[in-house]
Amino acid sequence: MNKTQTFFLIAIGVNLFYLVLTFIFFYFFDSFLMNINNNDYLSYHNAGSIVLEDLPNLYDSSLYLFPFRYFPLSAYFFTPFSLLGLKVGYFVFQIFNFFLNFINIYLIFKIVQIYKNLNPDIDINYELYDLRFVYSKSENKSILNQNAIYLIMLPQFMNYFLGQINIIVSFFILASLFYFLKGGSRNDFLGGLLLGLGILIKPTLILIIPFLIPLQYIRERKRFSFQLKQTIQRLSGPIIVIAISGLFFLIYPEMLADFIEVNLAGKYTYSIVSDLDINPSFSLTRIVIISFELVGLNFSNFIVFIVITFLFLLPLYFLFTISKNQPKKLINGFFIGILIMLIVYFDSWPHHLVILAPFLIIFILLNKDFEHLTFIKYIHYLLATLMLGFWGIFFLTYKFVPFNIGGLVLLILLYYNIFIYYRNRLK
Repeated sequence: MNKTQTFFLIAIGVNLFYLVLTFIFFYFFDSFLMNINNNDYLSYHNAGSIVLEDLPNLYDSSLYLFPFRYFPLSAYFFTPFSLLGLKVGYFVFQIFNFFLNFINIYLIFKIVQIYKNLNPDIDINYELYDLRFVYSKSENKSILNQNAIYLIMLPQFMNYFLGQINIIVSFFILASLFYFLKGGSRNDFLGGLLLGLGILIKPTLILIIPFLIPLQYIRERKRFSFQLKQTIQRLSGPIIVIAISGLFFLIYPEMLADFIEVNLAGKYTYSIVSDLDINPSFSLTRIVIISFELVGLNFSNFIVFIVITFLFLLPLYFLFTISKNQPKKLINGFFIGILIMLIVYFDSWPHHLVILAPFLIIFILLNKDFEHLTFIKYIHYLLATLMLGFWGIFFLTYKFVPFNIGGLVLLILLYYNIFIYYRNRLK
């Protein structure tokens, strides 16, 4: 057994340790950090019951410790866990997440495998004929190493510890990308449908949708190429899923107002002081809003969010569109959409990196020729290890510097390197 194989087995043990430690705190400790009465899972547990018993009040914040932020249809996903009761439902939910992590690793393998099969001439020497080869073949050391980092990263612990849903979100969008890469009308629809299910429980994943549109600038002809049929096939899934949730809003208009309030007004936050909206989120939007509040400026939180979103989305989307129609384009589109989501949404937490990590790993595995790849790897390792530390530093220093800037700096550096990646492909 070589060092990489040993590291992977250790990572599995560490991930299991995260889960066991979570159970100990939830069931046996009454800690201010986490206990049975202050866990994020309570929001999903309550939503799973409320959607059956009191649907119009699904977004009534008074019924939750932390408000339910997601599309109405998503609440039914949590109903089976809610019906088991809080203690049993929590246990089953977390075990479900634990095993789903390994399905996500399998999907990472399948995505890399499909890419290699579709592009046999690329300079990637992975042996991917069978999943067993990932563990046994020396050529696959980097795949095994990256998957070990995914399991061992501290945001994984925070996701378990808080009872969060990011592993589930990762599954939906990885499965979505898997079907898109397989190609064909049926797979395009299934990929879109799975992305739509991901959007149900993480609405800001809508930022991935622009990168699904097969829009390509052909420099030789000086014109754009657009495939309407494929666009409809890819987007029909998300549209159908979101439209079904829209029916809830049509029947109960007050639900729509409450949904907008908790998602787009930026008012609900984890606020650590009562007089100012000081918040440990590392998103740029949150930091700008806090800055405005500190100097007494009164701007709409929603306008700030929209402006910052377009400032980050448009430059990369422009380069994405006019770059060469490379096979990795769709894969990178998912990665870019998630990265922008973390930078711009009001509340971005370390556990959200569990969503970004699989796509950052895929980027690293498929872009060995990128001259800045080593730097991106360092950012990946820092995101995996320091994000909780930045959170701790914030709580020690917020009275003097009320911004969680450490994580944001790493994400901005990652964004900048992706910008360079696409700029280089225009040459």
